[in-house]
Amino acid sequence: MRIKRMKIFLGAIAFGFLGCASAIADEEDDKDKTPMAKEMKTVSEKLKSLRKIDKTDYAAAATAVREANAALLRSMAYVPALVKDMPEGDEKTIAVADAGRLLGLNYAVLCELEIAYLKKDDALIKDLAKKWKKLKKEGHKKYEDD
Repeated sequence: MRIKRMKIFLGAIAFGFLGCASAIADEEDDKDKTPMAKEMKTVSEKLKSLRKIDKTDYAAAATAVREANAALLRSMAYVPALVKDMPEGDEKTIAVADAGRLLGLNYAVLCELEIAYLKKDDALIKDLAKKWKKLKKEGHKKYEDD
């Protein structure tokens, strides 16, 4: 009986260390991230929080989308790292403009999504979520290093 308790106790300590190591790793990852990446992480977290919000709590969902949109707007002040690292020239100039275009389209869709939540229009919410995910996928494919 005593050995079993000791194993449980040692197991709990081991899990505690794993949790601390994970938190330290996350903190170190944040140091390496660009300001744009940090803002985009906020966007992602706020939009993922929609999954946890009660489907009938449209006000909370609208707030989450508004906060995501604010972070997206702040991210527009930056150029994606992949574009920034490109050699100067027409290709880079076009990439900067295209990255801005995609961020602007995402911003507009999130504004529409917030309005859809405020209007409690489930069909529109679903359509706009699909539209946003498609734009996100396009942007990540072009401007994010995997």
